[in-house]
Amino acid sequence: MARSTPLDQQSIKRQNRRRILEALRRNGPTSRAALARTVGLTKSTVSSLVQELIEEGLLNEGHPRSVGLGRPGTQLEVCSQNTLALGVELGVENTQVIVLDLSNQPHGAWDWAESPHTPLIERLQKLAAHIQGQIPDYQHLLGVGLTIPGVINGQALVYAPGLGWRNEQPAAMLRSMLGLPVIVENDANASALSETFWGEHQSPLVYIVMTTGLGTGLVVDGQVYRGRWGAAGELGHWLSGKAKSRLEAQDAEDLLSLRAVVRDYQAASKRSEGFWGLLQRAQQQDPYALEALQHLAQELGRFVANLCVAYDPAVVVLGGAGAEAWPWLEAPLRSTLRALAFIPQHAELPVRPSAFGHLAPAMGAAALVLQRFLANGGTRDWSPPISALGTRPTFGEASMQRRN
Repeated sequence: MARSTPLDQQSIKRQNRRRILEALRRNGPTSRAALARTVGLTKSTVSSLVQELIEEGLLNEGHPRSVGLGRPGTQLEVCSQNTLALGVELGVENTQVIVLDLSNQPHGAWDWAESPHTPLIERLQKLAAHIQGQIPDYQHLLGVGLTIPGVINGQALVYAPGLGWRNEQPAAMLRSMLGLPVIVENDANASALSETFWGEHQSPLVYIVMTTGLGTGLVVDGQVYRGRWGAAGELGHWLSGKAKSRLEAQDAEDLLSLRAVVRDYQAASKRSEGFWGLLQRAQQQDPYALEALQHLAQELGRFVANLCVAYDPAVVVLGGAGAEAWPWLEAPLRSTLRALAFIPQHAELPVRPSAFGHLAPAMGAAALVLQRFLANGGTRDWSPPISALGTRPTFGEASMQRRN
C-alpha cells in the first residue's frame, strides 16, 4: 500500500485556515476565543491566521459582544464580497444562474427559457454575455460551477441525452470566454451536494431529480460519488424487462418521470394537460389526476426501496419539478416503502423534498467552487487541493490531475 506524503507546514496552515472558515460558515459570527475552542487550535494560532485572513479580505471584524463575565470579544465574520461563487444550471429547457457567498447569502439570481435544440456553444455564449452584462467586477468571482443533465467525466461532457450534446468541453469553453476557473458537474450530483454543503451533513445522501427524465446523485462524507467514467447515478436508464439491446429495453424513467405520469393521466382521462395542469386537477380532486399521482408515488416507493439496498442511505431527497407533487406522493410512497423494505430500518428511511427547490442544481454548482476554495485554505489556488474536502478521486473516479 502506498504511504501518504506527510503534509508540509504550508499545507497544515491551509488546513487550519479551512477549519476557521468552515466554522464561521457553519456557525456564523463568533469571537476569536470561541473560534479557537470550536476548531481545537491554540488562541495564538487562531489569532495569527485570523489576522492573515482579515488582511486578505476574507474576514471582517464586527462590533464587540459581551457574553457573560469578562472583556467583550470582537465578532469575526466571513466577508461576503470576497467569497462569491457563480452557480449555473444548463437545463434542458432553461438556464438558471445564482451568485452565492460562503455564508449562503444570494447576491443575484437570473433565469431564462431555452430550446433543447440550441447548440452548447450558443448556450455558453449567451451565458457569458449575461454574466459580463449583469455582474459588476465578475472577474473577482472565485469561479463558476456549471451543471448539465448528462454524463460528466472529469471536466468533459460525455453525453447529455436530453440535449443531444456529445463529447464536449464546456468547462474549457466557458473558461476561455470569462477568464474564470470553471467546474462542470452532473445536475443530480450538484443538487445532492447542495443539500449537504448548505444544509445538514447527512451521509450517505441520495438525491432524486424527477423531471421529464430521472437521475440520482449520491454524496458520501461530503464527496460526490461519480463512478469510474462519471456515469454513476444515471439510474433513469436502469434497464427492466428481458430486452436483448438497449433500443428494445424499457428504462426506469419510462415508469418513473413526469413524462410517465402525464402519459398515464392523459391516456386515462382523455385530457391534454401537462404536469402543472395535472397538479391543478389533483387540487380539484380529479380522480384521474389522483390515480396517476398515486401510481407515480408507488413506483417512486419501489425505486427508493431499491436505492436502499444499493446504497443504504441516511436520507433520500426528492428534487426537480416532481417535488412539487410531494403532498400527493408522500403517503403512498411511504406505504410502498414500508411494504418493500429489505430491513426494518429502511422502512422508516427519511424521505423529503429538496430544501432548495428549483435552485438546487445552481446552488450545488456554486458549492462546488466554494468547496474547492475551502479545500485550499481559502486561496484562489486551483492546483490539486490539500484537503479531502476538495475535488478528489474518490470511489473509483480517475484522478483529476490526470484529466486536467
